[in-house]
Amino acid sequence: MNKLKPEFVDKCRKLRIEGYSLGEISLTIGLARSTIYGYVNDISLSLEQKENIRNRNRIKNKNRVNVRKGKCLPGREIIKPKSWSNDLVHIVSHFMFDGRVDNDGCIYYSKDEYQINHLKKLIYKLFRCRPRIQSRDNGVYGLSIYNVEFADYINKRKHKLLSYLNNGASQLRKKIFLKAFFDDEGSVFFKADKRRVRGSQKSYLILENVRNLLFSFGIKGRINKEAVYIEISERNNLAKFFKKINFSPEIYINPFRKNGIWKRRISKREILTLLLKSYQV
Repeated sequence: MNKLKPEFVDKCRKLRIEGYSLGEISLTIGLARSTIYGYVNDISLSLEQKENIRNRNRIKNKNRVNVRKGKCLPGREIIKPKSWSNDLVHIVSHFMFDGRVDNDGCIYYSKDEYQINHLKKLIYKLFRCRPRIQSRDNGVYGLSIYNVEFADYINKRKHKLLSYLNNGASQLRKKIFLKAFFDDEGSVFFKADKRRVRGSQKSYLILENVRNLLFSFGIKGRINKEAVYIEISERNNLAKFFKKINFSPEIYINPFRKNGIWKRRISKREILTLLLKSYQV
């Protein structure tokens, strides 16, 4: 152990008696903690002093996180596209519907393996980060990316997407958004004279924007009184939806639902095809 001058030893012991941690004393004196320890290890801290040290460390760590909020540790940075693209609209749309964006990462849920794998490829292509895929016992897949920069970027883009779609976005990108919405939130139903495509969503703002975007394709949608879904009905509207928007090819319904009328694995696109053919019967 390196010998310290008496004045340094006195200062170290005084700070320790006052309840400072080895790290705090080290910063104050400018000496290594291993050097300081030999001169203060006989001084016991009270429970209150230990709790005070823990509280100071919590505040310090919180401030450190806030300074680097939205920034990854070196080596984990991602590519951040500066402008909208077809792929970016696709990715952000899905996290808006069946996804969750937290401070430290994002998760997207889907029962369709096709959708999960497609989104995984797009995320790597655009951001150069590799999502993880996990399957649950209920048949739902979870695609997760625990990266603070990615989460911060997606969160900011989510808040800008609707404005972008209504102010200058191409019809193709509007279609990508609408297809993502109905892939994630949509259902198809027809029985006797009841034929409809429905998209469920708790956000009235999203439903209103979906209705407006559908109208830009000449498709009329009706939001129900409880504002929990938008519905497309009537042959002309359904035919336009089939031709101009439609569902992705491998998006399947759940055949095991108790109230479901389909008892086999069938895609939403196939059901919509059968719905339109039923008008000819």
